[in-house]
Amino acid sequence: MKLQIIERELKQARIADILTFFSAVLLILLFGYAAASKLTEYQRFVMTMKAAPMPFMKNAATLLAVLVPLTEFTIVGMLLTDIWRKRGLIASFFLLLLFQIYIAGMLLSGLELPCSCGGVISKLNWKEHLVFNAAFMLIAIAPLCYRRYLKTLSKEYSPRSI
Repeated sequence: MKLQIIERELKQARIADILTFFSAVLLILLFGYAAASKLTEYQRFVMTMKAAPMPFMKNAATLLAVLVPLTEFTIVGMLLTDIWRKRGLIASFFLLLLFQIYIAGMLLSGLELPCSCGGVISKLNWKEHLVFNAAFMLIAIAPLCYRRYLKTLSKEYSPRSI
C-alpha cells in the first residue's frame, strides 16, 4: 500500500514538474517576445501609451516604456531558473492581471486606440486581448494550483491524518 502511494505521489510530482516547465516555456516566449517588440518599437510604444485615456499612462508613458519591458525580461529570467520559477509564475500572473485591468479600462473607454503591446500581439482587438491574457493567466497559475492541490492531498493521506 505504501509503495502505491509513493508511486502515485512520484507520478503526480512529475506531472507538476512537466506542467510547470511548459507553463514557464510559454510565458518565457510571451514575455520575451513582448518585451523585445516593445523595445524595438519603442517610439510607437510610448506614443500609444500617451494616447491612452488614463491620465497616469499619459504622464508616465516614458517611464513605463522602460519599466514594462524590463519587468517582462526580469520575469523571463525568473522563469529560467529553478529557484525563482515559482516566483516567476506568480509575477507573471500579477503582471498579466495588471494588463487585464488596463485592457478593461481601454474597453470601458469606448475608444478604438491601438494596442501598445508590439509585434503580432498588437493585431488583436481589445476583447481578443482579454481572452488571450486570461488564457495566459491560467497558464501562469495552473502549476501553482496543481502543486497546492497535491500538497492538500498529501496532508489528507499522511499518517497523522489517518
